[in-house]
Amino acid sequence: MPSFQIHLAIAKRYTEKHKIEDKEAFIEGSIAPDFVKPKEISHYTIPVQTEALWDHLEAKVDLNRFLKENKIKTDYDRGVLLHLVADKIFYTEFYSKEFIESTNYHQFTKDLYTSYDQTNEYLEGKYHIVLKQPLAEKIRKEIEGSKKHQQVSDETGKNIIPLDKLDAFIERMSDVNLEEYMTKE
Repeated sequence: MPSFQIHLAIAKRYTEKHKIEDKEAFIEGSIAPDFVKPKEISHYTIPVQTEALWDHLEAKVDLNRFLKENKIKTDYDRGVLLHLVADKIFYTEFYSKEFIESTNYHQFTKDLYTSYDQTNEYLEGKYHIVLKQPLAEKIRKEIEGSKKHQQVSDETGKNIIPLDKLDAFIERMSDVNLEEYMTKE
């Protein structure tokens, strides 16, 4: 689950590389799924009956169901699709299966939020992420609420997002051919 800043960096790079008519709508769409409660709805999560973190992460985004149930017509819709593609790839490819199997949900979440706290300033500087109000405040409140919900706000984990790997992920996601995904349905 990439942070808001990771999604914003991906969307910004995407708009630099691809023809997007309504960049603001695209960028707004690229973070919109993370404002829906519960997120399982906006991410088309497949329910799993297992405690295994890998199985849980693998089922977090069902792109096929999203594409069957939605027509991608606007730049906002394309931003939503990019968000879900980035989440799917982050959940299933950013970390090795061995790494995921060596941890548990609580530790992984704690480490992930620690990593976000440690990478956000870097991302904002490198990718020139400047948010206008009221979006900046909305994101801040969402992050605070999410940390409280995950019960990691006062805990410190370790950084599990290496910056070089993160930059490579952002570049990879900003090169995604959304049209290919849209024709897979």
